[in-house]
Order: sequence, then structure tokens, then C-alpha cells
Amino acid sequence: MLIRSSQIYAVYHIHARQPAWRPPTDVYETETELVVQIEIAGMRDGHFHLSVQDRMLIVHGSRADGTPERRAYHQMEVNSGDFWTEIELPIPVEAASARAEYDDGFLRINLPKVS
Repeated sequence: MLIRSSQIYAVYHIHARQPAWRPPTDVYETETELVVQIEIAGMRDGHFHLSVQDRMLIVHGSRADGTPERRAYHQMEVNSGDFWTEIELPIPVEAASARAEYDDGFLRINLPKVS
């Protein structure tokens, strides 16, 4: 019997933790600060963990998958579970004065430049 690839659908039910994934990230500089913007919809303010170590910004957290039932995916592009991103900061920043805000699915981190 010939089975076309369009007829084969695996049912995924994951019991083990998935490896961390990396959300899309922009890094840009203004006159006074370095800005890191991370696209990560479906989160809540305060569900992120941020740290600056030397010249490395580390952002991690976990985005819940709202429906735990078994499913047969036809296409899967929206990640869930643990995420982790490390960004090498291209300039020195004042980490103690950093500000972070989450709005409309974007986490924006403002890092003032060292004067």
C-alpha cells in the first residue's frame, strides 16, 4: 500500500522537557542606551528572568502551552516551554540602571550606556 506524506500525521505527546528555544531578538543602539527587544507573545510581565554578567545579557523563562491534550500537528511553528537567549552586549552598559517592560508581546530591555 502506498502512503502519501500528506496522509502521515504523528501524534505528539511529550513527557520529557524540551530543550530551550530562542525567541526572535533585535538589538539596537540609540544615543544614550542599548535596546534589546524580544518578541515573545503569551507571557505576563514578571515571568522573565534577566541578568547581566560581564558583557552578556541572559534572558530566560517559560511559555506555557495552554492545551495539554494530545494533538496531531499539521504545522508547528509556535514554541512553548523553556526559552533562553544570551546576547553579547556590543558596548559597555550600566546594568544596575537597566529597565525592562513587557507590552503587546514584546519584552523591551533598555540598558543605559556607560558615560
